[in-house]
Amino acid sequence: MSTDLDFDSLMNGHIDTNNNENSGESSNANERTGQTHASSQNTRPEGVNQYLYESEKGLSLCAQLIANGDSNTPVARLLAEIKHTIEHDFLLLAKQDDNTTGAYTYAQLLLLEKKLNEIAAFPHFEKYYTVAVGGSFSAGKSRFLNSVLGCPSLLPTDTTPTTSIPTYLSWGEHNAISALNFYRKKTVIDEEALKAICHAFNERFGVTFSHLLQLISVEREDFKYPNLVFLDTPGYSKADDIINTQNNTDENIAREHLRSADYLIWLVDQQNGTVPQQDIEFLKGLELTQPVLVVISKADKKPESQIQQIINTAKQDLQRAEINFLDVIGYSAQLNKEFSSSKTVLTDLLQTVSKGKNGSVVSWQAAKIFNSYINFYESSRQILSLTNGTIKELIFAENIALKNKQHLDDISSKTKAQLNALASQKQVALKIQQQLQEQITQLCQLLNVKTTMQPSSVALSSSNTVLSPCKESLPQQSLIFEALLQGRIKQLSAIADITVLQGRVFKLSAVGVHIKIDEKVQTDFDIIITKQKIKAQLGDTVISDYFSEGLRVIVHIVNEKKASITVDIASA
Repeated sequence: MSTDLDFDSLMNGHIDTNNNENSGESSNANERTGQTHASSQNTRPEGVNQYLYESEKGLSLCAQLIANGDSNTPVARLLAEIKHTIEHDFLLLAKQDDNTTGAYTYAQLLLLEKKLNEIAAFPHFEKYYTVAVGGSFSAGKSRFLNSVLGCPSLLPTDTTPTTSIPTYLSWGEHNAISALNFYRKKTVIDEEALKAICHAFNERFGVTFSHLLQLISVEREDFKYPNLVFLDTPGYSKADDIINTQNNTDENIAREHLRSADYLIWLVDQQNGTVPQQDIEFLKGLELTQPVLVVISKADKKPESQIQQIINTAKQDLQRAEINFLDVIGYSAQLNKEFSSSKTVLTDLLQTVSKGKNGSVVSWQAAKIFNSYINFYESSRQILSLTNGTIKELIFAENIALKNKQHLDDISSKTKAQLNALASQKQVALKIQQQLQEQITQLCQLLNVKTTMQPSSVALSSSNTVLSPCKESLPQQSLIFEALLQGRIKQLSAIADITVLQGRVFKLSAVGVHIKIDEKVQTDFDIIITKQKIKAQLGDTVISDYFSEGLRVIVHIVNEKKASITVDIASA
């Protein structure tokens, strides 16, 4: 049997099945084809995966999984309209207008677009809460889920350290397995295909699907928790890539899906003796608001007394790290047994959350994204209006030189033009928002997905993370702080443009952040962002995480006592 398939050409669309005229290559291709046909006539050994044994079937599976979706259905056409609204209409506005939150808002809208594609493929996901199972490589996540759901062979449990795909498990009217690729194509596959593409395909053919498949859905008629959706994620750390996590694809995939879940169960192999520091850092990075249930897996491999010691140590380490956890328990998938004082912590949690949602929050999420974007226009308008008032006061000041008064007149005219531009840009943004909201409503109606503009506390907390890009991939985002101003602002009359001043942080103190104007004209006033104002904007945070001496900022003079400071957090 030949295994010399040109998968690189397949993935790049270079296979030409009609052209066999190349000299020297035709006979070789025929020989390979003959070998493949001959092998397909042989009896496949029992227990050997057909997609790994027969190259032709493996190739056919790949072709199905990378195909484009049908673009002529009503749902596909509506998704295409949503894509155009986000990736054309909004992007064009964000490139042209003065709203400095455009890049961040665009990143959030792209995540929303991806979420809508998932809903279109699997609308039943939106009816129930999602319980994700996470952990490092070989923590036993798949075996844990197979045990909890009472299906010993539901998920592949091969421990080969290759990239796998997030897999959603749920109740369905019929047993079915589907794969959704990044071209919106949903392909029905069988259990052998699932096992092949999740682990073994890479070893056999050198092909991975993490960059092609968005997720896998497994539906079962006989499902222990019909009102829940479970998520099995790739291990965030692979055995061969623990040090270089920056290039770890599995880590990025796991983080993205875990952040979107409503509840999280985190598995730790008992051989670690506690929750590893790497796990703690990963959990912190998820920034979850719901408490996580930590499970010490493979608990049958140690005496129960030692498992209890591990549980106690893990609780202490989690508390020390300020990780919000529901409890720490032991569990053996081999024995289907929980190790805890009540023996029912896990089942109590699943039964408690096993209830349907009051509706999808995608419309609410879209409104939230745009509200933040449009609020920038309003805050900028207020700042410019107040600044213009200050400019007029300076114009009529008796000790201002005539040439400076003329200069201030020019700045006042420029400010009025900026105000008009902001008003016009805001109207365009509102029109795009309305268009997107109407498209989302139509999509949910087509899919028979109920929506709500009043999310539950659980949906609210998960939505705050699913539409927030992780820190490593944050685009430029500006934060605006109100600051105190002390000094004589008449010195500003000689500055080229007092509506937008360059400044820098020169000191961090117990009071807050101290800023100086970075202009050639000598000034002797102080600008301070108080800790109270920073806390109001960022919550309980460490000031040095966002501010440092020498950090460049934009200063808007509001009046003789107030200023507005714009900080780019991408450079903070």
